[in-house]
This record gives sequence, C-alpha cells and structure tokens, in this order.
Amino acid sequence: MTSTVKFPVFKGLGNEDLDHFWFVIRAIWEEQGVTDDNIKKATLVSALQDRALTWYIKHSNDNPNEGIVEIQTTLNREFSTPKSEAQSIIGFKEITMLPGETLWELDQRLKCMICQANMNLMDGKHCEWFVASLTPRSRSTMSQQNLTT
Repeated sequence: MTSTVKFPVFKGLGNEDLDHFWFVIRAIWEEQGVTDDNIKKATLVSALQDRALTWYIKHSNDNPNEGIVEIQTTLNREFSTPKSEAQSIIGFKEITMLPGETLWELDQRLKCMICQANMNLMDGKHCEWFVASLTPRSRSTMSQQNLTT
C-alpha cells in the first residue's frame, strides 16, 4: 500500500508561519528519504501558491542552478515576519520598487508587509509608503493622481 502525504501550503500572504512550513516540509523529506535537490524543488513548488509561487517562478528563472538551501534562505528573507513593530516600520520606509517590478507587485509586497506586521495603519500611511517606494519617474506620475480612488 502506498502512503500519501499531503504537503503544507504556503501562499506568502503574511499570516502564515514560515518556520512551521519549513519544519513540516523537511520532516516529510526526511521521512521519505528524499536527498536530491531537484526532487525537493519539485515538491516545494507544489506546496507554494499565490504570491509565494509567483515569487518562486521569478526567482528560479533568475537563479536556475540554486540549491534548496539557498532557496530556503531567499524565501525566508522575502517572506519572514518582522520581529517587532519598529523593524516593520523600518522595512516600510526602506522598501523600493525593484527593477522590472510592476506597480501591482510592489503594492502586493507592501500589503504583505503590513499584514505580517499585524499593525493597524491608517490608509494614508499605506499610500504614503507606497508612493515613497516608487521609482522617481513613477513617483512623479503617481503623486499627481488622487490616491483615494
């Protein structure tokens, strides 16, 4: 009889426990005796959804030969929950638009950070940090628009 194991799902939406996700994934790999990085990558991608899957696809296209340890490190860096409110606010003020990133992707990253910080923020702060994070060209265009609509 074949045993079926259900992998956890990680969406990268900010309210998930990334440490627990990695604990369960690694426990399954150990139990099944998986040591090949390619098999680990295949099972990892099947456990990712939504924003985390989008991030992984872009990341793996840019880094096709990266091992599972490096993927875990960069995934943790991208989706880890801040340890304090002060750390969150610093992250909000330092976020910048990445080369090739769309406005929607930047907004999703900022919303994810706000959700991870679990802080009650006025909508004005979200807009202020969003506009500040844009590239200079996009910022001048967005600053001229009414952001409340």
